[in-house]
Amino acid sequence: MSEPVTAIFVYGTLQRGEVRERCWPHAPMKIEWGTIRGLLRDLGEYPALVAGEDLVLGELWHLADGDMTSTLAALDEIECYGQDDVDLYVREIVMCHTLAGDERRAFTYRYANPADIAMVQVVVPGSDGFCHWTGR
Repeated sequence: MSEPVTAIFVYGTLQRGEVRERCWPHAPMKIEWGTIRGLLRDLGEYPALVAGEDLVLGELWHLADGDMTSTLAALDEIECYGQDDVDLYVREIVMCHTLAGDERRAFTYRYANPADIAMVQVVVPGSDGFCHWTGR
């Protein structure tokens, strides 16, 4: 039996210093930098993660097991996932690699309809090799 997933990888407005930083319903036990594979598109006010092979840099928020259900419910609403209308993002489990060299399974949100944004600007890797969105 696998361990429960108690981390969430965020790469956009839910990161520290961004506009939705205060939307987390529970304080994390720890936050660390991590990467996942994907392609990041810049939609202006927020980014969209789609399938790809770039290294996307973001924050890995570690939460207490008892806080996961209510945290995911709050984030699902923010990310327009599993609501009454059409999903904007889908929640999935990904393998995240921390900058300390550890691997962790984590929830993240991918853009639900990548074909709709195929012509939107891609966030290109910086000199460090990572794609990192910032709205600041």
